[in-house]
Amino acid sequence: MSDHEPMLTAAAKAERAAPHPTAEISLLMDVGSAWTKASVVGRTRGRWRIVAHAAQPTRWGEKALVDVLTERMREAVDHRLRDEVPAILEGAARITCHTPIRPGRLGVAAVTAEVSGSAARTAAESAGWVVVEEAAADDGRSLPERLSSLTAADVDAWLVVGGFDDARPEQALEAAALVAAARRGGRTPVIWAGSAALTDEVAACFEPGVVASIPNPRPDASTEDLAPLRHHLEELLDRLVESGGTRNLAPIGFRRTIGEIAREDRLRVVGVDLGARYATWAFADGTVDPVTVESRVYAAGGMGSPSLATTSAIGRLARSLALPVDELAVADTLQNMRARPASLPYSEEELQVVHAAARLRLAALAEERMPDSVDLLIGSGRVLAAAPTPMRAMRILLDGLRPLGVTQIVLDGAGVLSPLGSLPDDEIAEGIAVLRDDLLVPLGTTVVTRGGRSGQLAIRARLHLVGWPEPQTIEVRAGQVVVMPLPRGERAELDLELEGGATLPAPRRTHHLRAEVTGGSVGLVLDARDAPLLLPRRLDDRREVIAGWLETLLREPVPGRPREVARERETVRRGLRRFRVGRDTQGQEAEDTTTEDDTDTDDGGEQDS
Repeated sequence: MSDHEPMLTAAAKAERAAPHPTAEISLLMDVGSAWTKASVVGRTRGRWRIVAHAAQPTRWGEKALVDVLTERMREAVDHRLRDEVPAILEGAARITCHTPIRPGRLGVAAVTAEVSGSAARTAAESAGWVVVEEAAADDGRSLPERLSSLTAADVDAWLVVGGFDDARPEQALEAAALVAAARRGGRTPVIWAGSAALTDEVAACFEPGVVASIPNPRPDASTEDLAPLRHHLEELLDRLVESGGTRNLAPIGFRRTIGEIAREDRLRVVGVDLGARYATWAFADGTVDPVTVESRVYAAGGMGSPSLATTSAIGRLARSLALPVDELAVADTLQNMRARPASLPYSEEELQVVHAAARLRLAALAEERMPDSVDLLIGSGRVLAAAPTPMRAMRILLDGLRPLGVTQIVLDGAGVLSPLGSLPDDEIAEGIAVLRDDLLVPLGTTVVTRGGRSGQLAIRARLHLVGWPEPQTIEVRAGQVVVMPLPRGERAELDLELEGGATLPAPRRTHHLRAEVTGGSVGLVLDARDAPLLLPRRLDDRREVIAGWLETLLREPVPGRPREVARERETVRRGLRRFRVGRDTQGQEAEDTTTEDDTDTDDGGEQDS
């Protein structure tokens, strides 16, 4: 050692002698119409974890997002790797999905609107298409009127459906002839998904090679199999609208991940992804074999939905706020949200309006599609993930969807469900398994009852906590909601007795139920406010009730003591299996606005999934 060489401490020598650390990471990205979410998944202490997460307006570009991730990664990685973080992120494997540029446009000609037409709409809307025009033999219009409407439609493809496989209905050939006349020899493809006995005659109505014949989704009166038609429509969407594979579309990926979660844990799962433009609804029943998965994507059903700008919707929102905000201010906030979907509320009044709009959109989605009971409810989307507190996020889901019974509620806080769903089929389960601890943020368990006589006892609950010698007894009257602190990861047995006409979904009418519940950021919510929520007609009374709910739900609970709220009505559910969810990410909560008796039923017009 020379006289000028600095002395090395023993620790420094050991560090230099140690092998240089390496990083093993992947980058999950969901590029939405307004926000882009990115999560860095890395191996730490032998386990895969989400080590960094960021969300920024999409228009800022990928570089700004990567710069934020770089800074957050530098705080988490080995100090010897801090200077290498940009290169590590640059070379990381990427799993990316994106919101569709636009939905596929489909024209449908059917034998009947309620049988073959309904099957066609469901298959199309679960594959990423919007039915822009539909003509059915029983829709009450004359033949020239149906032809005129089909001719005026701007579509990417045509779908002709109808007739059971053992029949040869003339209306099916009439539907094919209408499409042939409306198409006028153009280049748009035609799909025949009807009676197998008519396949050759339908194909003869068009030029050779134009018609693709798909197995009948309604081969007989008691059978409905939409899978072949849905898969063909997904492939066609890839060729005509979205290059690179529909699997990389966020709505399709979201549906696939929900289905895998249901299959793996044998649960009934509902997932809702509420974006700026699109809203995705998915329901998977993992208790049957094979697993059934239904989904819809509403191309104009997100927070920027035109249905929120109608006079009636603005009035509903203004009447569902705890604060006295006039309709002009509500309309101004909604217009700003549509014009600048990546902007954030800057005041409590704006936050309440935005969260009221989210609740209204969820109520519209749930009105016809919310099952009687589900085990797991998953909320996704920036309006939920960016909520100031977990309770606000819970309130959006609870008041918007009103999940009857006993339901575990979680958030896709990091926005990773859609990117995971863009993996190949055999890799989705692996992705869920390795991220099990970080995949979802548990908010808690809700018990929602229906009915009950106002002011009378609706729920008597006994909560058996581990380590507590005596169970806690909680009584909830019709119109009240009570929150019990139950930390995440903690389980308890809940004995429920229903009184005063309160009911819960069950195979048979029951007044007593035992269920296992798990905790979360919010805890256990006993909600006896009925479904849908009923509010007083007088505006001042209505605001007083809503303010009471807000004050109770947003108050910090005292351990061992319940919080209780003003009143309304009820609903409850059965025992459920647990989806194991992991650590908390950002605090999130979605503002409320209680659903009204005149809940908006508009679904945004365009749908696809």
